[in-house]
Amino acid sequence: MPERILKEIRNIDTVELVAICSFKGEIGFKSGNMIPDDEIRQIAIYLLRIYAAQKLTGNKLLSMEFYWNNHFLTARFADGFLIITVCSSSEVLALLRITLNVTVANLSENKPFLKWLKKHKQDASKHLRRGAFDDLEIGLISRLG
Repeated sequence: MPERILKEIRNIDTVELVAICSFKGEIGFKSGNMIPDDEIRQIAIYLLRIYAAQKLTGNKLLSMEFYWNNHFLTARFADGFLIITVCSSSEVLALLRITLNVTVANLSENKPFLKWLKKHKQDASKHLRRGAFDDLEIGLISRLG
């Protein structure tokens, strides 16, 4: 089922990549080859650090949108996983937001997906305690403690 859902999202005009990543930063499902897997993992970990930092401050973060490398990157967070999409036009972002909300609901009820997620479950805040951080990230994370 996740593959079918990814295909439906990719069928939205200008969507070039869709990836479902666990909170470990591992790619579980992907459609599109615009970005190498290693780079998707790095993006996922970066997004998870932002998510974890927001969670520590008491804010619940559901989604983020960035303009990145002449593309629009959207991240939708759910319980234990995130969906990353990359599209070339901002005109589809409203439709994409709605589609991602429906996708999260469908995946949260899908038994094979939940079985995969259970194997890869991790707390996002672990990304704040380990990893290679740049100076800006160190300064921001140190203020959270």
